[in-house]
Amino acid sequence: MKGNAVVIGGGIGGLAAARALAQHGWAVAVRERSPALPATGTSLGMWPEALEALDEIGVGRRVREAAVRVSDAGSAGLRTPAGRALVELGGSGGLYLVSRSALLAILADGVGITFSDGVTDQRGLAGVDLVVGADGTFSGTRRTVFGERYAARTLGAVAWRGTVPGTVSSYGETWAPGAMFGITPAGPDASNWYACLDAGGTFKPPHRQHLQDVFGSWRSGVTEVLDRLEEGAILHHELFEVPPLPSFVGGNTALVGDAAHAMAPFLGRGACEAIVDGAVLAKCLGNAATVAEGLAAYDRQRRGKTQRMAAMSRRMGRLAMMRRGFVARNAVLGAAGSVLRRGQGLFRRQP
Repeated sequence: MKGNAVVIGGGIGGLAAARALAQHGWAVAVRERSPALPATGTSLGMWPEALEALDEIGVGRRVREAAVRVSDAGSAGLRTPAGRALVELGGSGGLYLVSRSALLAILADGVGITFSDGVTDQRGLAGVDLVVGADGTFSGTRRTVFGERYAARTLGAVAWRGTVPGTVSSYGETWAPGAMFGITPAGPDASNWYACLDAGGTFKPPHRQHLQDVFGSWRSGVTEVLDRLEEGAILHHELFEVPPLPSFVGGNTALVGDAAHAMAPFLGRGACEAIVDGAVLAKCLGNAATVAEGLAAYDRQRRGKTQRMAAMSRRMGRLAMMRRGFVARNAVLGAAGSVLRRGQGLFRRQP
């Protein structure tokens, strides 16, 4: 079926949904409360399922061209603050890293967006066949449909992130009790970084000094990143998630991306799942006879999977920053890494 839709929010999920719906013949208007798309942003991992969805909506090639393939950046792994390798792995050939700003610009190309035009209550949208709530973690659309009981809840952790010039000697994550630090490539001459503390609330600037105080003695590329930090380029925020919703739809409204399933960042899947949401939503509606039928199919296909992903991401963060039992965890990871490295060596020796 076809119809007209209003997408509330011009982020990754909203723009993916808008492009996909337009491909299926829908008339789509995107309303974004910000004055413009962001010009900056850290790198986002694009896993194969998201790349397939980007291909479906016609921008996969452009995203790959704007991204760096992780396999081209060498090895990465999990390490202790002292630099001891727990698990050392080669680059993942299926993962691409693209900056948020570049991804948004590609998704927005050719999409009709009205900026500085937020929607406070979708019930006031008359004559619309479909409303797509893509207004993020603190979604007003979600609150209207499901109430305050499903407001975003804190994860009890805070994060810093950014990009620094140049490459580093090693990529991957460093895990410690109550803290973690990760580094990924962001192109041939830049590195993406993120840090997390198991702590509530947020911290006041200067953030650079606080990061130096907490992570300044860590090895494996961490000090290289810290030495290049500029205070004004550091992003800092508290981490939240959305509790499991009873449905991703209500009436003629569908929720996508963080509005539906905001999750902890520890699996790096939030942006991927938002893109897939948009592609699946449009496909379900395109194959349905009515909006209600299409929305029911979308909910069946996406809710269970993304809610399981959110639970896994939360558990991964707890594993990374666990305060008790981390010695045993490190021993298990180290043993697994040793077996894996031996296996890789044997594989390379085969004719």
